[in-house]
Amino acid sequence: MDFWIAGLLGSKTPSLQKSNDPAIQHSKKQGTPVTETAAHEFIRSHDIKNVRLVFADQNAITRGKSVPAEMFLKNLATGFGFATSIFAMDIEGETIAETGLLWEKGDPDFIAVPDLTTLTLVPWKANTAQVIVDAMTVDGKPFFAAPRHVLKNVLARLAEDGYEAKAASELEFYLLHGDTFAPTTEGLQAYSIANLVETEKPIEAFERHAQTMGIPLEATLSEYAPGQFEINLRYEAALAMADHTFLFRNMVKETARQLGYHVTFMAKPFADIAGSSFHLHVSLWRDGKNVFAFEQVSPPVVPTGLRHFIGGCQKYLDPAAAFFAPTINSYKRLRPGSYAPVNDSWSVDNRTVSLRLPPAHGNACRLEIRTPGADANPYLVIAAALAIGYLGMQNKIEPRAPAEGNAYALPSTLPRDLYAAFEALANCPELVNWMGADFVHVYSAVKRAEWKKYISTITEWEREKYFKLL
Repeated sequence: MDFWIAGLLGSKTPSLQKSNDPAIQHSKKQGTPVTETAAHEFIRSHDIKNVRLVFADQNAITRGKSVPAEMFLKNLATGFGFATSIFAMDIEGETIAETGLLWEKGDPDFIAVPDLTTLTLVPWKANTAQVIVDAMTVDGKPFFAAPRHVLKNVLARLAEDGYEAKAASELEFYLLHGDTFAPTTEGLQAYSIANLVETEKPIEAFERHAQTMGIPLEATLSEYAPGQFEINLRYEAALAMADHTFLFRNMVKETARQLGYHVTFMAKPFADIAGSSFHLHVSLWRDGKNVFAFEQVSPPVVPTGLRHFIGGCQKYLDPAAAFFAPTINSYKRLRPGSYAPVNDSWSVDNRTVSLRLPPAHGNACRLEIRTPGADANPYLVIAAALAIGYLGMQNKIEPRAPAEGNAYALPSTLPRDLYAAFEALANCPELVNWMGADFVHVYSAVKRAEWKKYISTITEWEREKYFKLL
């Protein structure tokens, strides 16, 4: 869905416009230093008893701990200790020795330092707040294995050249009954208002909690499968968008569970119906101007910076798949005729391509990257997207001609599985450099361990096909 224009024109929902809630005000000012005095006032004014210290691991799973409010305030300056091995966990929580984060140095602590610009309420839990923490070494340096630092590093490199990145997330998910995991709606009724009415209790809770947390939303809609929905987050600075996407996903899952439902952001939970995407919209700004802006849409007269950004995305889309499609299941979503892309094509207002230019003009111009799945880590998706696009700008990479019509008719070029994606990443020193070689080593070890478990598993499909006959 294309709601970027409204965001760029500054439209706000009335409730957000009028709100004086400190949680919303802090979130809206993300990136601006928040004093410890303000944090104390926030805790006092909301009668906060406990504070969650949260961050995303390699798999975008929310990790952290809950501490009493007085302990949180006491340790604002010194931070909180967490085991380094948290960043070595696979999707099941098993620590992977090949990361080098376990026994070599005795699994020491990193220091979790609260980013007070992210301090907000936990609306579904009374007297509780949460804050995103940054992983730091004991000598005060960013810990290389933390996904949030990867994005920060990418943004810092862009800033050195005078660029600011803005982004927006479109997240699809399945809302299921908690006891049976059956879909909450029936049929392929995309954009169905009836489906929104039928599920209004959980959907409105998601919207209400997002507002309380200071996460601006653009739209909510029923998607192209039973029980599937999409909620769009309003565009903003790239780090704030990653934080909001991370917090939003966790909020939706916890809220659904509390109300007796189950939400999954798995990329392809059901074989015969649509997968769930994480469509990312990005633009680069310089001196307050959108460098992707253009006026003529048909035929497109694409500015040089945007053209080269597309060229970089085309060239490096395969290694970036390690971040856009990070699980075994991710690749079952990427198939022809599914509204998920299968190659590196680009075009204007064409939903069969990976790289879509929405029909916008002026400051609303941006690139929509349709490859990522809803299962992906938002920090790594945004970091990788900006890195491969900016590589194109740095090296003046020209894209191929835009696809016309059905891009599924073109050859499938994206990696077919997780193993192929990580082989492509290993052979792409340019992207490894942008994401950080030490980080890529840890991340790859975690994901390759997942692949090893997968290929070692004997499935029921195999037994059904081969056991009696062979």
